[in-house]
Amino acid sequence: MIDGDTLELTDGRRVRLIGIDTPEMGRRGEPAEPFAQAAKKRLQQLVEASGLRMYTGEEPSDRYGRILAHLHAADGSNIEAQMLKEGLGFALVVPPNDAMADCHGLAERQARSLDRGIWSRSPVIRASALEEGGFTIIKGRVESASEGGGHLWLDLDGPVTLRIGRDEREAFDANLIEGSPRRWVGRHVEARGWVVDRQRKGQSPKTYKRFMLPVRHPFMLEID
Repeated sequence: MIDGDTLELTDGRRVRLIGIDTPEMGRRGEPAEPFAQAAKKRLQQLVEASGLRMYTGEEPSDRYGRILAHLHAADGSNIEAQMLKEGLGFALVVPPNDAMADCHGLAERQARSLDRGIWSRSPVIRASALEEGGFTIIKGRVESASEGGGHLWLDLDGPVTLRIGRDEREAFDANLIEGSPRRWVGRHVEARGWVVDRQRKGQSPKTYKRFMLPVRHPFMLEID
């Protein structure tokens, strides 16, 4: 078992579970994030049962060569959903592997409403408080919005910009995406995904906000 969302098969291949991101284990001397060990231990328990079934995603592997798949117990229940229901991970969607987005979203909402696991202390941070990249859930107000390169850019009240990419726009409600970007200004949003630190990539912070969060699926963006 690698961690709460990645496991190794007996033949050495690694499987990254679709639709869930669990807290990071400590590496290179860094401490493990809260609930990382609990997530790893629980996944180990769940995969020890007999009759497991694995189904690869529409995109069957990632850039690291890992298999992208869903795991189901003998009774048909989904392993990722069970982990999410117990508050041991965050639901996420990376297109085109979105077949179980609704199921995973429901499981996470159950844990969130009951303050289970990672939701016992809200992991959502204000956009203005963002200080580093990595998987994050942020909440903020849209200060400005624009289009460029086919992307929709939403600048929040902090050092972060949301990007709805040209290749992902079709998945969003046309009423949101089409028309003047100014309609977004003043709206409060909650977004999740992997934040890119553009300062580390050598892009000028004078030109861009330091952080950029690509929003690749409607599931990753909630609008108040």
